[in-house]
Amino acid sequence: MSATELWVESYQGEVLGEAVFGALAEHEVDADRRRQLDVLTLLERTTKELAEPVFDRRGLDRGDTPATLATARELAKAVAGITWEEFVASILPLTEQFLVKYRRLVELAPDEAEREVAEAYVAHEEALAAFARRSLGEEVGEPLEPVLALPHVAAGLA
Repeated sequence: MSATELWVESYQGEVLGEAVFGALAEHEVDADRRRQLDVLTLLERTTKELAEPVFDRRGLDRGDTPATLATARELAKAVAGITWEEFVASILPLTEQFLVKYRRLVELAPDEAEREVAEAYVAHEEALAAFARRSLGEEVGEPLEPVLALPHVAAGLA
């Protein structure tokens, strides 16, 4: 897969995550889970925004966002029917798939600016995986801590 294809797929992955987490947050009745989903929505949005300069500099199309948003709506409906634990557990295989892609973007980066964005995408996916493991009791620590430690997420909260 080319760097262009990877960037578009990665960007659309963030569009999807932002929309799914956001839709789930809107309907979550548990305040703690709603806060977690709100932070995950922010994670996806701010990560997506990091790639904007890459797309602008390369003159890339960002992909089919309306189709991604339609998929996100369907996913959010499906996820609404499973338990919180099942939902959180479903995050881990997705993070593994995207980490492969994001690490490849680091390898393919033609310059330091693009490499930094790709590395931030890796860090974001690692933080999302840590959130899931911590939420499931597979790793010690507060679930949102790795997410909130990311500079672009902290800036989004400011």
